[in-house]
Amino acid sequence: MMLMYSLRFVLSIVMLFFNSLLFADTTSSAIGQAFSLETGDLLYTEKHIKLDKAQHQVIYSEPDGTVFARKQIDFSNSLIRPSFQQLNERNGESIDVQQIGDGFLVRYQKQSGSEEKSDIIRDNANMVIDAGFDAFVRQYWQPLMSGKAMDIEYLVPSKRTTFSFRFQQADCLADTLSSAVCFTLAPVSWLVKMAVDPIVVTYDSTTLRLMRFTGRANISNTAGKYQSVDIHYQYHD
Repeated sequence: MMLMYSLRFVLSIVMLFFNSLLFADTTSSAIGQAFSLETGDLLYTEKHIKLDKAQHQVIYSEPDGTVFARKQIDFSNSLIRPSFQQLNERNGESIDVQQIGDGFLVRYQKQSGSEEKSDIIRDNANMVIDAGFDAFVRQYWQPLMSGKAMDIEYLVPSKRTTFSFRFQQADCLADTLSSAVCFTLAPVSWLVKMAVDPIVVTYDSTTLRLMRFTGRANISNTAGKYQSVDIHYQYHD
């Protein structure tokens, strides 16, 4: 039971990167509405703001508008491996990833009052960090569209290490626009595959913007649980 929970938690942390895959073009802001896959209820909203070329911010709000989490992303050193900070005020969970020399200092605190854990992770060519996945998708758009499966080493701050994931084109969900292109993100490890379902992401085939995300949420609810969500994005240029 504990192993299954741990694997599901890893995947929910991996989903952190999808909440920022929105600003590789000239977009200045975007709104994502996260609906429960079980009930259809609105669970929270994400407001994505491009402060300048290198600095991006994500603000999470309850359905009533109350802000409960913030995230700051810095692409100054790398588009694929940015530094970032995130704080979830629902439970005090905090993440801080900063580039230091040829590696990254990763700090993680599960909740308010818990011990902060940290490690230095060495950089490597296959590593992707958080919102850097958008630059990865755009860089390899043509190979992905030709059917090639791309493997990455994704940094999971909660475990202070990387995990292998496979990204490839897949069939879209039933109610997706016919002009969209869909991909799945799935663990390479058979053990992790047993614990979690693949994530499905939908891109606009013309603008290459992320339009929809379906899978486990990247932000926990007030009980500390990660719900299955269907997030739809709208852009404001």
